[in-house]
Amino acid sequence: MLGFRGCRLAIAYPEIAEMQSRAIFEAASRPKNAPARRSLEVMVPLIATKAEFDLVKARIDATAQSVMKETGKKLAIRSAL
Repeated sequence: MLGFRGCRLAIAYPEIAEMQSRAIFEAASRPKNAPARRSLEVMVPLIATKAEFDLVKARIDATAQSVMKETGKKLAIRSAL
């Protein structure tokens, strides 16, 4: 696989990672979509270094905090490297 893909696209254009993660978090925070205990797992594709992961994860975490503040709902988000 060649080209400008995966996490590098989200690093160059952070608004893409923000838009996609916001859609996930907002959908999960809707009452009909949120059972009592739902755990979300956001996968970041094609990571080569921890630094790449950290950059994208920071944007995703900030978006999650923003959505939780806006909706007033706590989301359980799992992340790992």
